[in-house]
Amino acid sequence: MQFQFQDKLSIKSKNEIGELSSNINQLSERMEGYINQLKTDLEKEKKLEQTRKDFIAGVSHELKTPLSVMQISASMLQDGIAPEMNQYYWEALEKEIEKMNVLIDEMLNLAKYESGTYQIQMEQVNIGNLIQKAAKDLQVQIKEKSLHIKLNIDNVCVKGKTHLLEQVITNLFTNAIRYTDANRTIVIDVNEKQHDVYIGFENKGAHIAEENIDKIWDQFYRVDKSRKRVYGGTGLGLSIVKNILDLHNVKYGVTNTKDGVLFYFHLEKWDTK
Repeated sequence: MQFQFQDKLSIKSKNEIGELSSNINQLSERMEGYINQLKTDLEKEKKLEQTRKDFIAGVSHELKTPLSVMQISASMLQDGIAPEMNQYYWEALEKEIEKMNVLIDEMLNLAKYESGTYQIQMEQVNIGNLIQKAAKDLQVQIKEKSLHIKLNIDNVCVKGKTHLLEQVITNLFTNAIRYTDANRTIVIDVNEKQHDVYIGFENKGAHIAEENIDKIWDQFYRVDKSRKRVYGGTGLGLSIVKNILDLHNVKYGVTNTKDGVLFYFHLEKWDTK
């Protein structure tokens, strides 16, 4: 018969044998706790290793395309095969270098937010002003697709870190633009509630499959693994949003609506008293 640590010896007396049985039971409980903790730690280690592998694979994939374009452009310029195309190749080089700079910046930011040591000092933030600023800054992308932006914004201040919330808003706004069909509408709401403030970004377009909803925050995640990132982006935008909102210790999520997708989060109201 194999002894299991969760098995307990029956204590029928208070003599040395009874005391020994009690000690064995206590030891068994401790050993069972150690084994369960070891199992948990091993599982965490396995998940961390998989996360590390996925991250490296994602970075490799994201760098492969710009590096290929840069290599081709540099070769064409060096060989002088088509001098009339030189301007095109210089612009292609510049564009891909900028993409790599953005990717590296976002990777560094993500590592900072995930470090567990990054602290934020809360301040008063007018969330509506940040959204209106983002709408102005993104006018070129909005006009390219002839999108309609509908803003329903209550004039309210929240607790947060301004530059981090700017990044959340820019990333969610950019994501909405990217996945909204041309000539359709993006709806952005800022609603003051009794205890907090609700912020929502809804883009009209294709739904996200239910089995992919929880994975949408993962680094470099694609709903279609075989698809290239034809819509642009680094694949880190939503993961950065998640980490910043976690730093603010607030509720957030994503859900399909009748004719689109809604990303939302809540922030604590700034107490004016």
